[in-house]
Amino acid sequence: MFREGPDLLTVWIPSENGWEPHQLDKPTADRFTALLPSTYRIHSDVALPDSVPFRWIVSGNPAGVRRVRASLLDSMSSLSGMIGQDASSVASNAPSIFSLLRPLMDELAEPAPTADDGRALDLARSLLVDLAQIDPKAIVELADAIADGADGYANALVERINAQIEQALNFRRWWVQDRDFSLRVDTREHDLVFTIRDRTGTEYTFAERSSGLKYFLSYLIQSQAHRPGTRERILLMDEPDTYLSAEAQQDLMRILRDLAENQPDRPAVQVVYVTHSPFLIDKNHAERIRVLEKGWGRDGTLVVDNAAQNHYEPLRSAFGAFVGETAFVGSANLLVEGITEQVLLAGASRSIRKAGRPENESLDLNGMVIVPCGSASHIPYMVHLVRGRDAEKPPVVVLLDSDKAGDDAVKLLKRKPLSGLLTTELVLQLGKVSQDVGNVVEIEDLLPPGLAAAAVSLCVQELAMYRAASAATVTAEELGGREVGTGMFDHIEAVLAGKDIRIEKLPFARAVVSLCENPDAELTADVDLYLARMGKLFVALNRLRRKAEAEAGRDRLSHLVDREQQLFVRDHARTATKEEVANLLEKIENLLDSSVEAEAIRRSTQRIRREHRLEDDPVDAVSNLPALTTSLAALKDSLKIERQVVTAATVAGPEAEPEVPFDGSAAPNEEVAPKAGGKGDETKEDEQQGA
Repeated sequence: MFREGPDLLTVWIPSENGWEPHQLDKPTADRFTALLPSTYRIHSDVALPDSVPFRWIVSGNPAGVRRVRASLLDSMSSLSGMIGQDASSVASNAPSIFSLLRPLMDELAEPAPTADDGRALDLARSLLVDLAQIDPKAIVELADAIADGADGYANALVERINAQIEQALNFRRWWVQDRDFSLRVDTREHDLVFTIRDRTGTEYTFAERSSGLKYFLSYLIQSQAHRPGTRERILLMDEPDTYLSAEAQQDLMRILRDLAENQPDRPAVQVVYVTHSPFLIDKNHAERIRVLEKGWGRDGTLVVDNAAQNHYEPLRSAFGAFVGETAFVGSANLLVEGITEQVLLAGASRSIRKAGRPENESLDLNGMVIVPCGSASHIPYMVHLVRGRDAEKPPVVVLLDSDKAGDDAVKLLKRKPLSGLLTTELVLQLGKVSQDVGNVVEIEDLLPPGLAAAAVSLCVQELAMYRAASAATVTAEELGGREVGTGMFDHIEAVLAGKDIRIEKLPFARAVVSLCENPDAELTADVDLYLARMGKLFVALNRLRRKAEAEAGRDRLSHLVDREQQLFVRDHARTATKEEVANLLEKIENLLDSSVEAEAIRRSTQRIRREHRLEDDPVDAVSNLPALTTSLAALKDSLKIERQVVTAATVAGPEAEPEVPFDGSAAPNEEVAPKAGGKGDETKEDEQQGA
């Protein structure tokens, strides 16, 4: 179907000779269009405004000046005394009369908003009236309460409005960059002003936040305020990535994915959007991607609907291979040895998700970037590139083969300085994952012989297309007798060598992915077995990912706290008042979230307040500045210190006696009397070292 104008619709119908065009007149076109899904558009160029007038919320029209007329009537009592009984009174009181009436005249003559301003104000009204279900009468009551000076009642109305916005918008669900973000409103004369409250409890106006947040809110409101009718709907969006950061684009994709799935209160909506951003490509559902290529001459625009089968070409060419493979955007990063692992992991994950298995048995390919490093020997250097050069250290998990090269890479990662960049707890070797098959060294070893043989046959058939000889076949029996110490692909190469055939790992991996996505009936059991094995691997990788993300969160929090204390110590090298220290601790506490690490830091700040008596005489200088400096430097490691103390207490036991310190009460060489049981200090020290 091609709509070539408002009244011209051409429908092309397939026939034996190709496609036949049928032009429909206006009445027929209208009847035909009524059978199709209706469309609605999310406008990517409309942002939520900083504020919206009361009268716009009430009427959706700038002409609603009832309140101004009321103010004018209220002014009559003051005017009556100025006008008096004759014109001379008016002349003598002209300045006072002018100052009273001029603001009201200005408001009456307020120009109508532009088309762009009108769309932004309509968006704000849609949020309040359509989405949050706020009765416009409540806005009238709010305006009257403000005019009458009833501040308590006005504040109660504002809090009720904020509660309805919070419940309807559920902003925390979508904006994962800060789970404590909330959208709120406040009053300013005749307007409702939008503000943002973050995890510090501080409120900001929109002017103090990035434009990306305003546009993200706009997209969220437009999508959530939509109420589908009886007809199916298609949502259209043009380049939604324009104003959004990489992480915000990932959040937006979650909103669009939610729309595309059936919900209890609405049916699924088909979502179509155009983007030039790699961060708006849903790698978990590669079957949804359509790549548009400009053809030459009369070719027109070509649709490439199997981009994922060829490693996302021509997407990678458009974005750049380096950007496409190594774009660390704050998500978790999985470092693997080569591109074969990347293809097999991504393909298996998509097949598992398509089968409806638990999400923990697959990878979130939008949140975890699989980075092929070229070989096991290159992984330590890649760890240095990702974790060793910037203050922000994104979470990283490493997957290695269980061969000599993998073992050597693990040894390198244990050495300094790499040991400080990545703990070996975040390194997984394939052979360490419990499976129903032994002898797992490489990822290909997880393939059942039947699936491996089918993938080999598929590769050989493709090779035969360019050869005169007929394609050879490989059976599951030939691949089933793999010797201990021989990998599956090495075994495949040995079998094919006897047939004078050689295949590469990458096309073999692509063949495996293709067979898993569209398995034959004979392969169903083998595909299920392979995906079950990969699911166990994904469970282990997801466990490490959560650990890596938790450590990255601790690192970011530790960095922020350490930065603040270093700046303070630099500015107060010789002296600091108690008030200045208290302000620093309050600033640090405003950085904290609700994590375990943050709670440990809060306990440490409270301890510093008590030890240095910061509440007493705030203008006095801290008496022991070196001790304060030491305590401040230890803030970032509060949780680690707490755990060390708990561990030491557990090892010593509740009845253990403390070590005898040298405090002058005994001479340095004086022998301490042995305790009951005949064990002296030497034996006690040995026991402690053993513990």
